[in-house]
Amino acid sequence: MTELAPGTRARVLAALREQRVETASWAYANSGTRFKVFPQPGVPRTPEEKIDDAATVHRFTGVAPTVALHIPWDRVDDYGALARHARDRGVALGAINANVFQDNDYRLGSVTNPDPGVRRKAIGHLTGCVDIAAQTGSRDVKLWFSDGTNYPGQDDITDRQERLAVALRETYDRLGDDQRILLEYKLFEPAFYTMDVPDWGTAYLHCVQLGPKAQVVIDTGHHARCRCRCRAVVHGRGDHVTAGADLGRAAGAVGLGGGGRLVGQVEAGPQRLRPQQGGRDHADHRDGRRDQEDVPGRVSVRVAHDLLDRRR
Repeated sequence: MTELAPGTRARVLAALREQRVETASWAYANSGTRFKVFPQPGVPRTPEEKIDDAATVHRFTGVAPTVALHIPWDRVDDYGALARHARDRGVALGAINANVFQDNDYRLGSVTNPDPGVRRKAIGHLTGCVDIAAQTGSRDVKLWFSDGTNYPGQDDITDRQERLAVALRETYDRLGDDQRILLEYKLFEPAFYTMDVPDWGTAYLHCVQLGPKAQVVIDTGHHARCRCRCRAVVHGRGDHVTAGADLGRAAGAVGLGGGGRLVGQVEAGPQRLRPQQGGRDHADHRDGRRDQEDVPGRVSVRVAHDLLDRRR
């Protein structure tokens, strides 16, 4: 193992001392694999007991001052009282995670479900989680969707992206001044054919459309092991966001979106995303040349899988 220079070692140790880890409430409960949950003695039975365990972890480590809640797993009658309970234990409540993947109604998706009644139910849960975050004093509302398809022709993939955009917009508009949305992605879990938020590029495009209070969670446990590139143009601003392997910088650049409309192109490996018909976008990514004409009217976020191998 290579020894660090004394100055480098000091900087690394100082950075580690400043690091803060937010633990998830579900991690203190019974856990296991997707095939079986293994019961253990002494497992917390209530959200309050999960917080007690999280406070114990922080007391011994000094780097875990917040605990994230998952709704409805951590549903209580009084979230203000739950926040006070956390403070009394020396920790605080962190992100509010909206769970829209367990209900039987979500078998064909939640916010992208073809049934408008199911979509309305899911959106109501998302906006309800924003309200819970306001009661707990939490800044972040974290969203992950299990929505996807399992075989070709199951649903219109482009329509599903439009439904997702509508749900995200309604949730975003519910945010308070100091709140933000964190959008997570997974490549293939649990759907087998397509996921509606399969990669960081898709999540990033939605965040750009929403505005500066939406950011991407770079999920290192589910990220495709490939070199990805992102290029986006924000309508009315002319901002270009490009990234090679620097995914963190790309995700952190969400603020460039302001409230503008996306009219550009995103590439992630072989996937392509192009503007809605009526616009013109010609790009040669090998040398960076670009001819972009902004077009009036809304430009849709279109899923990459639907446009594979499509040529003009």
